[in-house]
Amino acid sequence: MSADQKLKDQLAGLVAAPLQAEDCELADIVLSRYKSSVTLRFFVYCQGGVSLDMCARLSRAIGDLIDRTDWFERGYTLEVSSPGLDRPLSTEQDFRYRVGETVKVLFADPKRKKVTAEIAAVSDGQVTFTQGEEEFTVPLTEISKATIVF
Repeated sequence: MSADQKLKDQLAGLVAAPLQAEDCELADIVLSRYKSSVTLRFFVYCQGGVSLDMCARLSRAIGDLIDRTDWFERGYTLEVSSPGLDRPLSTEQDFRYRVGETVKVLFADPKRKKVTAEIAAVSDGQVTFTQGEEEFTVPLTEISKATIVF
């Protein structure tokens, strides 16, 4: 495991409680380094959506927790936001938060034709889609890329 991945795992553990207190979940952490500066981008899902006020509250709470550690002695920049509508879906959590949405799905098997379908359900590493009257379930590991259709 790389040092950055270990740090991201530590950060995820650190912020789990404040996110849960706000009915939110961590979607992703992006860690960017340039020379001596570090930027931490926390992408969150929240029940009822992610508002600007929610991002500000979470930013203060997360920043307070990070400031109590010695992980960033030279400082850091913190950003908290929603994952965004155009972000590709890749994890079970991504799909779960998008149930009811129509997505374009590309499969890991290049012989399998891409489809546009609605996410019907997600559980145990499986995504169930509906396409017209047809319903089909695909293991998450067989999905190469999925994006929301606007």
